[in-house]
This record gives sequence, C-alpha cells and structure tokens, in this order.
Amino acid sequence: NLSNVAQKYNLFCLLKVFLALLGNFFTVLMNLLEFKRSRSLQPNELIMLSLTLSNGLAVISYGIWFVIYLMNFCPYFGDTGYQVLDFLSLFLTKTSYWFTAWICCYYCVKVVKVKWRFFMRLKQRIHKGVNTLIVGTVLGNFVICLPIVFNIKLKTNSTNLKEQCRDYYVLGSSTYIHATTLSVLTSFLPLVLMLISSTGIVVFLCKHSRTMNKNSSSGATSHSDAPTAVAKMIVALIILYIICTGTVFALSFIVTMVESDTLIVISYMDCLYSAGSSTILIVGTVKLRQS
Repeated sequence: NLSNVAQKYNLFCLLKVFLALLGNFFTVLMNLLEFKRSRSLQPNELIMLSLTLSNGLAVISYGIWFVIYLMNFCPYFGDTGYQVLDFLSLFLTKTSYWFTAWICCYYCVKVVKVKWRFFMRLKQRIHKGVNTLIVGTVLGNFVICLPIVFNIKLKTNSTNLKEQCRDYYVLGSSTYIHATTLSVLTSFLPLVLMLISSTGIVVFLCKHSRTMNKNSSSGATSHSDAPTAVAKMIVALIILYIICTGTVFALSFIVTMVESDTLIVISYMDCLYSAGSSTILIVGTVKLRQS
C-alpha cells in the first residue's frame, strides 16, 4: 500500500511538472507575440517574461532531477549531475521569487499616486531601470546560490543505491550558515517587498474608491478597473508564495516523521508555485488588457 501511494505521489509530481511547464511557456508565448506585434515590451511585461522564463527553466531542471532522484540514476551522473541540477533549480527558483517581488513593486509604483519626492523620481526612472534590475537580480542570485555545489557529495562507499542517490548533502556549520543566509536574502526579503507593495496598493485603492464614490454621487464618470485587477493579481501571487514557502518549511519537519523525502516535497511545492504563478499571471494579464 505504501509503495502504491509513493508511486501515485511521484506520478502526481511529474504531472505537476508538466502543467507548470505548460503554463509558464504559454505565458512566455503571450509575451513574445506581444513583442512581435508592437516591437517592444513594457517594463511590467519584461519582468513577467523574466519571471516565467525562470519558472519554466526551473521546472525543466526539476523534471530531470525527479527522474534521476526517483529512478536512482545518480551513479551515471555522479556528483556533477546533482551539483548542476540542484544549483539550477535553486538559482532559478530564487530568481523567480525576486522577479515576483519586483513585479509587485513595479505595480505599486505605477498604481499608487503620492507626492513624495523619492516616489515621484522612482516613477519617472523605473522604465529605464528595469533592464538593470533584471540583470542585477540574476547576477545576485547566482552568487548567493553558488555555494550549494560545495555541499553536495554522493556517498560512494554506501552499498544501498537508494541511500546513495537520496542522501547526498554534506551537513555542517557552513551548510546551515548558507541555508540561513539563503532563506533571508532570497525568501524573506522578497516577501517583505511583496507585503509592503501590496499594502501600499490596497491602502491607495481604498482611499481612491472612497473618492470615486463621492465623485459618482455628484455625477462624475466611472473609472478604470485596471488598478483593481492589478491588486487582485498581486494579492493572489503573495498568498500563493506564502502557502508554498510556508509549506516547505513546515513539511521539512513533518515528512521526516513519516519517512518521506523532504527534497521531493520541497521540489513539489516549488513546481506548484511555478504552475500557480503562471496561471495567476495569465488571468491577471488578460483582465488588465480588457480594462
């Protein structure tokens, strides 16, 4: 029974990889068609394209990793195979987290209207700074995630193939220090930016709604639904982000009690975030273009 459950769970993980891949590359196709039509991409579309590309490539990396990990193919690839796949999965996933935070910040700057000098300058310069922001995010995450390759070592002296392929992290003080630093810089900080941005948008929309209600009672015309669509999309992304990252932290402790694979659960939640975020971006983009 336990083996049947494990097989169904593994098949479900692979199905989630396929769905995440399909959703992300559909979003990439939408942006490429928009670029072909207009010969340019807006800053928000450029960030979304970067987000979906990193998600899609991460899912490909996870798909290859699932096959090697679940089928015990690690002897054919050695340390290098796991080092490359784990680094790519981590780097691309953390990069997508930051792109999610940047898209929230971008919409906050574009939607919220305040007369602060810093905010006004940011609103004027954000179009020119997006390319630099994307390159800086990629390089920064590359440097932060690179040390993971030094913590991967297959146990070649083990006679158990399953143990050799599934217990390949070298644990030590440097591992915990890197894991803590990684969590703060690539999971906690993006979440803080998302929450600040979403709070700013929601507060502004509440004030704006009250103003529009007063104007409508005096005979003013109706306003666009675009800011509301943006707010819904951002809040949905943040909720998905919190659920996925929170579940990873919680299940990391629970799965060890039932002799499950922590790495499988973490990989599954990353794929779930990738699939969910692509769906939210597709729906949100369609509503924005209709507004």
